[in-house]
Parts: sequence; structure tokens; C-alpha cells
Amino acid sequence: MPTQPDLPGVLFTMRYPDDTGYVWNYIAGVRDRASSHLKDRAATYMAFPRLTGNPSYQPGHMTPVELDCYDNSAAGRAAIEAFVRAHDIKVMVFMSALPQTVCLDLLRRLGVRTINTEDDSYDPSRRDGLAKRGMKFLLRRVLGRQQHDLHLANSAAQQQFLLDYQLLPPGRVVLMKNSVDCARFCPGDQAAARAATGLDPDRFWLLAVAQARPEKRIDQLIRVVHAVAQARPQARIGFVYVGDGPPVAAWKQLAEELGVADRCVFAGRRNDVLPYYRAADLMVHAAERESFGLAIVEAMACGIPVVASAAAGPRETIVDGQTGALVDLHDFEAFTQAVLRYVDDDSMTKMHGNNARAHVDRAYNVVRHGKEFAQHIARFI
Repeated sequence: MPTQPDLPGVLFTMRYPDDTGYVWNYIAGVRDRASSHLKDRAATYMAFPRLTGNPSYQPGHMTPVELDCYDNSAAGRAAIEAFVRAHDIKVMVFMSALPQTVCLDLLRRLGVRTINTEDDSYDPSRRDGLAKRGMKFLLRRVLGRQQHDLHLANSAAQQQFLLDYQLLPPGRVVLMKNSVDCARFCPGDQAAARAATGLDPDRFWLLAVAQARPEKRIDQLIRVVHAVAQARPQARIGFVYVGDGPPVAAWKQLAEELGVADRCVFAGRRNDVLPYYRAADLMVHAAERESFGLAIVEAMACGIPVVASAAAGPRETIVDGQTGALVDLHDFEAFTQAVLRYVDDDSMTKMHGNNARAHVDRAYNVVRHGKEFAQHIARFI
């Protein structure tokens, strides 16, 4: 959709080329929805470090441009300044960008206001010594430095972390919960989804969707699969992991060593995860650090319950005993027992799946998110 050059500009920034999908499609989609509510007030752009000609998400309300807004080199700063001046950019929306890592000094000089969506997970156990904490307080609370004009926390726990650990001023931190497109992520035909994904139609499928990073603990989930299979040898248990990265080779080897390789499907990275949600019986999520957990909420929107380690995000999104089960962070025996309760009780699995869908539709619908996002941006136009 063409922008209107006579209007002030809003620039949404992306960290990856436009052919990078899955969670980045979600981030782009929410920004696009926010833009639809700004169309009479601003010309909106979405900046990618590279336009490939094969976008995984096609914006409907913004003009895609090739500009790396996270490049703080001399050349990167010059390109950003030229774009800001040429398009009268008033607001730039970053994602998970510490103020000291982007050209905040340049943007302040140009009169650009900045908003940061806080999308990264964090370690809730982190603590600073007295000297470092005092320096943070001085810089951020007293001098007003090292901060964006607005930080949008994706969960209540994330908001508290930004206030208590990062010591950002309360007036610059706002809760804006992540969301799901409930019109797209919804229950569907399980048999058709299993046919489309090539999954055995007669198994009880456990699903994990996560980036392949150690803190996601997919190795522990493979051990849970082994324990469940041993506890219920008559049940046809299957496990499918959607994601990719260097640790996957070791996880495949672990499945071989435990004798469950024939039960495990490593599906790799998928831009469209919807068929896997619809094919599964139960979502399992073992991350020890999770600020929100988008895949959890997408799965619940598709009508499947979730067993998860009780990191900060899942504690907010899962209603324990109603839409799934929360388990102590390091208790994988309890995790196994929670999975077994769903394996053993088909009616509970269906009931909790129905509850999960209703919960997400009520609390995490993207329609609310897009309007709220636009309202935060409009403050600075």
C-alpha cells in the first residue's frame, strides 16, 4: 500500500532480511496492523536489512524499504540519517534494541522519538552489585540516559524486570501483551493436518516449537518422551520438534541413544507452523527462560493444551489445571507425570484444549494489540 509523502513518517525496524519467517512474520504482522490504524496520521515504512525479492510476509499497510537500522557504523548512521531526513521520520520503532547499541544520539539530534518492543527473554535471577545498580539508577532514573522514549513490555513479568533490574523510569515502561491472530490460529481438521505434515495419523503427538537454543531444553523434552514411552509402552507416543539450529544434531543423537529416534520427528524451521499445531495433541515447552512464549499462545489458540516449565511467560499465559499444566522449572519427573495425565485422559485433553482456545481469544487477540500499539505510537507523531 503506497504511503502518503505529505504526512510525517513512522519507521518500523526489522532485524532480519524480509525472507526470514515464522516469529518474524508475527512481529511484522503486528506492526502492519498498527500501521493500518495510523494511515490518516502518518506515512509508515518497514525497514529490513535486506530486501530479497522473496518476502515471507508482504506488508499491506507499509512500504518495505532496505535499511539496516541496527547498523551503528559510520556508513549505517549516514544511511539512517538520509532516510530520516528524506521521509520526515518522527518515530522509529525498534525491537529488542538496547539504547546503547543503536544510533540513539543521532536520532535525538534529528528529533526522532524511539519506541522499543521488548521481545527478548531474560534471566530473572540476574542481580547487580551495589555499584553497578547505583550507576544504572544515576544514568536512567536521574539523568534520563540509556533509554528509549517508550519501552513496550510483552508481559507483566517483562515489565517488572525492566523496572526492577534495568531500572528504567516507570513513566517509560508500558505493558503491551503479545497477541495471536485468532482468525488464523484456530482449531482445524487434525487428520488433514497430519496428512499435510506427514505425521503418523495414529500417534499421540507431543509438539515443541522453539528456536534451537540451549535454554529451550529440547534435550530434556526428548528425555520426557523416553520416560513417557517407557511408562506407557502400549501408547503410540510421537514427538515433533519444529525449529532449527546448531544444537539439533546433538538432540538427534540423544534420541538415537535413548532408543526413541523412531518416535521423534525433527521438522526443521517452518515459516507456517499452523499445520503442526492442528496435528498435535499436546504442546510441551521446557524453556527455563521465557518472557512470553508466542508458540505457547498460538498452540492454545489452535485448541491444544500446553505442559510447560513455569518460566515467567508461561506462568502468565497458561491457566494451570484449565488450559494446561505448569511444572517447576527443574522437575522433569513432574513434567513427565503431567504429560502422562493427558496421554491417559482424552476427555481432559479435549476440555483443556477448548478452554485454551477460549482463553486466548479473550485475553490475547491481535485485534486489541494492533490498536493499542498504534495508540502508543500516535503519542509521538
